[in-house]
Amino acid sequence: MIMTTNTIKVVKGHADEVIERFRVSKGIHKFPGFVRMQVLKTLDVEEYDEIRVSTTWESMENFHNWVNSDSFRGAHAKRAEQQASKENSIMLGSQLTCYEIQVEHLPKENN
Repeated sequence: MIMTTNTIKVVKGHADEVIERFRVSKGIHKFPGFVRMQVLKTLDVEEYDEIRVSTTWESMENFHNWVNSDSFRGAHAKRAEQQASKENSIMLGSQLTCYEIQVEHLPKENN
């Protein structure tokens, strides 16, 4: 399994606005190989707001299929429009990091 994390930096005070866009799934949850998505807000950053969008996939191939899909392009269309108009953009930048999951512990079920 793999995990991807998109670290997004936005103008201070705008994190909740960006997080709200993730509340309704844009189809990722139906995509083959998708396991989970978590949207995290970093605490105690003074200069800007930081959001981390982490997705877990059964394989890198599944992730690449999502990134190259029409669903992905549709889900990211608004971001592309904002990037074209940088003057009004609250986005300061983003960085994608991919990880291969090596060890995972889950809660023990009580029987």
